[in-house]
Amino acid sequence: MDWTQTSERRKMERKKKRPSLIERAAERFSSSGVDFSEKPTTSARKAEADSRPGGGAEGGEMAVEPKGPPAPVEPTPAKGSDGGGKDGYRGGNHIDIDLDAIAEKGMITSRGERSRMTEEFRVIKRPLLLRALATGEEAVKDGNLIMVTSAIPGEGKTYTSVNLAMSIAKERDVFVLLVDADLSRPNVMPTLGLKADRGLVDLLENEDLDVADVLMRTNIPNLSIIPAGRSHSMGTELLASERAGQVINEIAMRYRNRVIIFDTAPVLASSEGGALLKHVGQIILVVEFERTKEVEVLGALDMLDNCEHINLVLNKAGTRLAGGHGGSAYYGSYYAGGDD
Repeated sequence: MDWTQTSERRKMERKKKRPSLIERAAERFSSSGVDFSEKPTTSARKAEADSRPGGGAEGGEMAVEPKGPPAPVEPTPAKGSDGGGKDGYRGGNHIDIDLDAIAEKGMITSRGERSRMTEEFRVIKRPLLLRALATGEEAVKDGNLIMVTSAIPGEGKTYTSVNLAMSIAKERDVFVLLVDADLSRPNVMPTLGLKADRGLVDLLENEDLDVADVLMRTNIPNLSIIPAGRSHSMGTELLASERAGQVINEIAMRYRNRVIIFDTAPVLASSEGGALLKHVGQIILVVEFERTKEVEVLGALDMLDNCEHINLVLNKAGTRLAGGHGGSAYYGSYYAGGDD
C-alpha cells in the first residue's frame, strides 16, 4: 500500500469536509445576527482614511474622539547610533511617538494600561506569535513576516497594523519592525503623528542606501519603523523587484525573535499587496463591520489564496457582537485562523 498517497487522500478529504475560511466567518456573523451578505455597496461611499478617529472598535471606551492630530515630529539621529540597537543596525534615526496623542485616538501605547482594546490585541497577537516564533517541525515558513491588508480602503488596516505592532512591542523577548508598504497611500507615520523625508521607496530605488539609513527607532524599546517615505506610482514594481526581496530577507533574518509587520495597500484597490505575497508567511485581512460586502471579502481572499495562514479581523464591531454577555466583541470581533 502506498501510505504517502493514502495520507494525501485523507488530507484532501478532510479539506473537503472542513468549511472554508469565509464559510466559517459567515457562520460566525450569522450566529451574531449580522447579515454579512446583504450590506450596501461601498462604491458610492467615499473611502475614509485608515487613521480616522475611532478606527478600531466602535462603542465602549475605545472610540475616543481626538482633540486633533498631533503635530508631525521630525526624526533626530539615534542616541548611541554608532553602537547599534536592539534591531541590530548601526546608525539610523530616533523618533519619539507622542503616547498621549495616540492614546486620545483610542490606540494602544507602550504603557501598562488595561483596556478592552489592549486585551483584544493580546488575543489577536498570540496565535500570530506562535507561528512567527515556532521552531523545528512546528516552524512556519516566513511566519515572522505578517502582512496586514483589507479588501477596500478605509477599513482600518493601518489602525490595526499600528495597534498590533504596539501590542507585540510589549512582549519581553520580541522585537517588532513596522514597515509602511502601502506605497500608494502611506499612512503609518501620519497615524502616529510622525513624518520622514525618506523610507522604503528610497531604499528600494537606491541600492547605495542601507536599511539603517531609513530605519526609525522609537521611544518604545522594542519597536522600530521603516516609513514608506513618499507615495510612488510604481509601487507594485518596486515591491516585486529583486532589491525588495533582498531587503526583506535581510530584515527578516537578522534576528530569530524579530516580527515584521507590513502595512499594505487594500488588495482590491491596488496590486501592491500581491507583490508581497511571496515573502510573507501570515496575513491579517481587516474587514469593516456593517460595511464590507461578502463579495469583496471573497475577492480579497481569492487574491490572497497563496498564503496558508490567513486571519480575519472584524473591525469597528464594538460591543454589538458580544451578545450582551460582556465578552470582548472586537477581536476584531472575530478571528478565524486559515489553517488547522
